[in-house]
Amino acid sequence: MHVVFDARRKRYGVFVEDSEGNILYIPASKVEKAADRISELRSTHFKEATGTEIDELARKYLGAELVTEEDDYGE
Repeated sequence: MHVVFDARRKRYGVFVEDSEGNILYIPASKVEKAADRISELRSTHFKEATGTEIDELARKYLGAELVTEEDDYGE
């Protein structure tokens, strides 16, 4: 995640870079909303998912599927 800014114009942008180098703009309001939600979850003793738990959450709640190198190259 990157926050870049132009000090002269007092403007900034938030971007996410994926593993392939694609850079996507994310509105700061969405980042702030997500940060607030994370704080709420932590205050109720939730812990951040790790390893395969991340893949499970993405599949179950986002409908996302794991991309493998074979998928990337059409093999």
